[in-house]
Amino acid sequence: MKYIYTLLVIAGLTACDAKKTSQIDVLKSTYQLALAAEDRETVISTLTQWVAQDTAVESWVLDTLAYYHYFYKVIPGMVRSSKTPMFYTQKGLDKNPNSLFLRDIKAKLLLEEGKDTAAFEMFDVMWKETQDPTYYWDLTWIQIARGRMAEADSMISVALNDVALKEKKVVMEHIQAQITERVYTEAAFLFLKYQLSVANRNIMQGAEFLQKALEIEPNFYAARRSIVDLQRMSASAR
Repeated sequence: MKYIYTLLVIAGLTACDAKKTSQIDVLKSTYQLALAAEDRETVISTLTQWVAQDTAVESWVLDTLAYYHYFYKVIPGMVRSSKTPMFYTQKGLDKNPNSLFLRDIKAKLLLEEGKDTAAFEMFDVMWKETQDPTYYWDLTWIQIARGRMAEADSMISVALNDVALKEKKVVMEHIQAQITERVYTEAAFLFLKYQLSVANRNIMQGAEFLQKALEIEPNFYAARRSIVDLQRMSASAR
């Protein structure tokens, strides 16, 4: 009798595992379909169900959830809560602490939360680990945001005079417009020179830096958009 009971228990567990596997397969198919259709809401809801059902979920599921909440769950012109993207980012980091992808997102979310010191420290570590100019650009931008213009100007000069960095590209994210672009380091740091010039109320000099950046990267979204801002500032100064 005990033998029969054991067999029934094993059969029941096997059936449960099969059902769970079947559900995961359905979620995987739904995710792939939503991804192909660029249906971001369905991607998020599907992966959320996946995480709830599978405690041993693969890292890429958490990575994708973190990124989608960070990059896509934004209403233009509105301030959003960073709690949800930070939750999934941290959940992913608990599983994979060395993930550069998730550490990058966390640092940017910390900036959104006004924790510039913590963000600066994270970007500094990633810069030293990778020598990726994107992180050096982030560090410089934070200095500008802090009002530390002399430090920022010095960092820009270092980047513009580094031959090795000039051949690399900086990844820039524009969340409100949901655009990610890769531009040559020189153009990216000339854009920061433009920001410094505007902060110092030197609109003409700012225009020159923008022009130089666009000569290197004609489709540079951030620079092209800033031309409109410059025109507005120039008109109001008359």
